[in-house]
Amino acid sequence: MTVAELAERFQKEFDAAPRIFSAPGRVNLIGEHTDYNDGFVLPTAIGFYTRIAVSPRSDTKVILVSTEFPERLESDATSLPRHKLGAWSDYILGVAQALVQAGCALGGANLLVHGEVPMGAGLSSSAALEVASALALLSLTGATLPLKNVKLQRA
Repeated sequence: MTVAELAERFQKEFDAAPRIFSAPGRVNLIGEHTDYNDGFVLPTAIGFYTRIAVSPRSDTKVILVSTEFPERLESDATSLPRHKLGAWSDYILGVAQALVQAGCALGGANLLVHGEVPMGAGLSSSAALEVASALALLSLTGATLPLKNVKLQRA
């Protein structure tokens, strides 16, 4: 699905013009599973993306729709679920919860998700979904989050 097709589908679904954010899948050329164990990694982006079309709402509803899954989820930005629901939407709701905990004031939002990154193939489809959703939700708040400083250690 092209960006234009995603925008058109969003327009039909929500009767609003979206902004679209994307994040690529990735592979580790070296260092699989060492990054979170303080090891060295060499990731690289691949040509598959997760895209999220988003627009603000005038209420506090957060509506999540996917081109890949039939479920439509509605939540409230002021009382996001504290536990996973066992669905694809958990990743986005987790990001929303983290943004709220970081001090971002989330309001209502319409989100349409389209993923090209194959799930379960080790290409970081969940990370692409989380990054794209963070960018989309942050765009509605006007907030920015500082990046952590990473200090490289040499052997």
